[in-house]
Amino acid sequence: MGSKGNKRHQKRLATPGHLQIRRKDRSAGKFFFKTNAGPHSKDFCLPLGHVLRDLLKVTNNSKESKFIVNKNGVIIDGISRKDLNFPIGLMDVIELPEINKAYRILASKNHGLMVSEITKEESKFKLCRINNITTVKGGIQQLHLHDGRNILVKKSDTKYKTRGTLKISVPNQEILDYFEFKENVQGMIYRGAHTGLSGMISKLTKRFGVNASIAQIATSSGEINTSYDYVFVIGKKDTVIDLPMEE
Repeated sequence: MGSKGNKRHQKRLATPGHLQIRRKDRSAGKFFFKTNAGPHSKDFCLPLGHVLRDLLKVTNNSKESKFIVNKNGVIIDGISRKDLNFPIGLMDVIELPEINKAYRILASKNHGLMVSEITKEESKFKLCRINNITTVKGGIQQLHLHDGRNILVKKSDTKYKTRGTLKISVPNQEILDYFEFKENVQGMIYRGAHTGLSGMISKLTKRFGVNASIAQIATSSGEINTSYDYVFVIGKKDTVIDLPMEE
């Protein structure tokens, strides 16, 4: 028997664990927003409709959410989005022009991902982690960023390295600053058991093997050890983004 292909619906009971919803709430319905393919992995992103209705609570239902997005009422990283299943991920900037509000998606120790209100000035940029670097035709370096972006830079500019962070303007992607992954810079843990904690990277220990290299971070909860690949650099001596206190 042939495959039926990808299903168009997502059952509430089968949603990823990082979503802040009541999975067994019968009054909320059987189905939930199914994240479409996009710039972020489906296992670590938030569908736009969920953010509007359940997290920001600017709408009461999907019908109201659809009305808002169809009127260009939701801007993601400087671009109007009209798909309620569009994936929103770490460091994305959400703007709601009608109510003059802006938000950023951050790692949360309680939920995996959270929505944090930011200022209008801060909404003009986002941080992007460099996951990989390749060389393309003409000897140009291509920086592969965590949100699916690819930015070209001169091969002679050797300061960019994997695990470093770019501060870019949105939506035109101009590089405003660069934060190297090294000791004595600010980092945020966005994966693993210590997700959401942040502080100064006090020590880096290079080892061979998958997730064997360790980053030691001085957080408000004490010294935390985590994998290199779970750290997102968010500034030099100080963070360049607002980090709210979580309960």
